[in-house]
Parts: sequence; structure tokens; C-alpha cells
Amino acid sequence: MKQNKTIRTKFVEDFGEEFALKLEVAAEQHSNGINSKDKGSDLFKWVLLICIGYQCFEVEEYRIFHELPQKPSFTTLKRWIRKNANLKTHNGDYDYLALISGAYTPFIK
Repeated sequence: MKQNKTIRTKFVEDFGEEFALKLEVAAEQHSNGINSKDKGSDLFKWVLLICIGYQCFEVEEYRIFHELPQKPSFTTLKRWIRKNANLKTHNGDYDYLALISGAYTPFIK
């Protein structure tokens, strides 16, 4: 039986370990107890949701602040997340303001 790859494993295959680690650090920097008390059963989904909510890879200045690579583009990342992350199945906390503002909508198919 073929075992499914984790979202993080697929992300690393497509974008590299360094990028994944930097996203994890960025998400932890935004962790505040409200958005992070329960990170859910898939930690990397939480990382992606927090980075989306805080626009870590969307806004150029934030990418620079978090030392994220400029490539892949935000559009490529958004497409990848929609195809691979299945964020609607996340079962933990996230950025609630981002949810209310609709920031997650483009990332969920």
C-alpha cells in the first residue's frame, strides 16, 4: 500500500527544506496563544495558515523580514497550497481575524 506524503514532505520536495524551516520560524513568531493553543494534528497546515494570515509570503516586506526566498512567487505558492495542503481539513487554531476577513478563501478549494 502506498503511503501518502505529509504536506511538509511535499513542500520540501517542491521548495526545499530551508524554505519550510523559515516558514515554521515565521509562524512561531506570530504565535500568540490564541492562534496557537491547539496547532492541530498537522503542524505544517497550522504553519501555512498562520503565514497566510500574517501575509508572510504575500507582502514583499514581510518576506524580506522573515528572510523568505522571493521565489517561488506568491501566485505559485497559492496554487501549490490549493492543490496540496487541503487547509479546510485543519483541525486546530488559526488566525481568526484572517478567517473573518476572507484571507483564507483563495487558498481553499
